[in-house]
Amino acid sequence: MSVEHIVGPPDRKGQAGSEKEALRETVEELIIAVRTLISVFEKAKAEIKAEPTQQVLMKLDEMTIYSKQLIEQNREVLQQSAKVLQQNKDIAHSLLMLLDLHREHLPEIAKHTRMTSEVRRAPAPFSPPQFSRARPSRMPYMPRRDEDEQHTDMTHP
Repeated sequence: MSVEHIVGPPDRKGQAGSEKEALRETVEELIIAVRTLISVFEKAKAEIKAEPTQQVLMKLDEMTIYSKQLIEQNREVLQQSAKVLQQNKDIAHSLLMLLDLHREHLPEIAKHTRMTSEVRRAPAPFSPPQFSRARPSRMPYMPRRDEDEQHTDMTHP
């Protein structure tokens, strides 16, 4: 857009021409200022578009680091869970083996328990001690008669 189009063609009159000339210069300055303002706005627009992208990228980097930390922690938890799961499987297997053994030997265990409890409940019958009819030749705690006599002779003069 030209200045002549806005102001019109220059007049030949002196005073009117100077006013028109002043107006023309002012409009040209205004056009330059508007163009400068437009370029500033275009730069600001480009910076505004770029700035959120940088902020988003920074946030994404932070989230990536956080995600890696979470993954590492989850890996450790999963490893510990796997160990606990294996231990639980081993315990369950052992319990099943014990149950099988118990079922297999339960009748014998019950019979033995029943017999033991019956023996404890029944009073023991009194029986006189059994002595053998043959006398031992020498009892370990009894001295022989000839030693006994010697012992008596020495104590009594």
